[in-house]
Amino acid sequence: MGLLRIVKDMFTKTEVTEESFEYESIDNYLKKQQQEQNAKGPQEDVAYKCDQIVEATYQMEDLRVEYDMVTSYFEDIQTIEELPQNVRTQITDIAKKIAFLENETTQFLHSDDRISDENFRMIQGLEKDLTDIFGQLKELEDMDMVIRRDMTNLEGEKNAQEYIQETVEHRQGKLKNFIVVFGTISVLVVITLAVIGMLTKTNLVIPILLILLVIAGMAALSVVAYRNLSYEFKMAEKRENRAISLMNKVKIKYVNNTSTLEYLYEKYHVNSLRELEYLYDQYLIMVDEVRKYQRTTGDLREHTEALSKLLYSHGVKDPDIWTKQSLALVDPREMVEVKHSLNVRRQKLRDQIAYNDQLRLDGLKDIREMLKTNPELCEQVRREMEAYHINIE
Repeated sequence: MGLLRIVKDMFTKTEVTEESFEYESIDNYLKKQQQEQNAKGPQEDVAYKCDQIVEATYQMEDLRVEYDMVTSYFEDIQTIEELPQNVRTQITDIAKKIAFLENETTQFLHSDDRISDENFRMIQGLEKDLTDIFGQLKELEDMDMVIRRDMTNLEGEKNAQEYIQETVEHRQGKLKNFIVVFGTISVLVVITLAVIGMLTKTNLVIPILLILLVIAGMAALSVVAYRNLSYEFKMAEKRENRAISLMNKVKIKYVNNTSTLEYLYEKYHVNSLRELEYLYDQYLIMVDEVRKYQRTTGDLREHTEALSKLLYSHGVKDPDIWTKQSLALVDPREMVEVKHSLNVRRQKLRDQIAYNDQLRLDGLKDIREMLKTNPELCEQVRREMEAYHINIE
């Protein structure tokens, strides 16, 4: 039974289908990698590197815009802190009135205690941009789910191909053992028949020839089977390498997407889009109650406008931010907290900019190295890079 099982395994082909290895959700340059090709040429590698450089450059541009905005907040703080004492006193007096009115409003609203004062002021400051913020967070969270799913699929594909390679190696070992055992037995049978024929002077040429024919047939089948196994192993190895290559590319997307999400969560003090939407819903309810409460006063708006005009007239670029953070203008400890939050945001932006800049430099370096080993591709590379508006110098 053992010998029959070896023969059966020897001619059993492992089912591997290319069609099951399809991914739709990562950008076009990932889709290109899933075509029916077993290897990539240098020109296709340049296209991927150009994609990498372009994406990293766009990321840096967006991050620098955000970095400049955070820096502008720091400059506003410096401007406020360097104002003459009489102006600072005016600002502090108005800010105290705003803080007092906001506290009264908060006490009125806390009959329901829907969201914290800090969250209320944050949503108030973001209100005009919330539609864009919701869209941005939804896009990033959807992409996060897609990337995680693709990474899981790619990891599964890699593991499947590793398993196929191990199975093929095991079957090759069994085939080698079978060849050795069958060859030894066959040689012994032929020698035995030859000796018997000589001793008994019996003509055993035909049986011996039949046995030799069977041996030759089994040898041919064994060679074919071993070649098929070798082909299966190479194909599985290529599919594994392709899965690993795609995983590396997806991980670049994952790092950028996750870093951006974490930054935005930190910026808006939430853990998800759903939480921000909940805060906004509660904010709308509270605003409606605030309007009812302030309908007979209007003082808060009057003082807010006065503070905004005063700050703007003394060089503060974004005074509306400070009308939502009046406590920071009154209490130095609150201003320290604001500075700390801005520092954390700026450091995260620096890290992301540095990561993408290194990604861009690595891409340019890889292209230069490729041209050293493939100088005949200079013209093709030049056209490819012109299409991406990339200067390799």
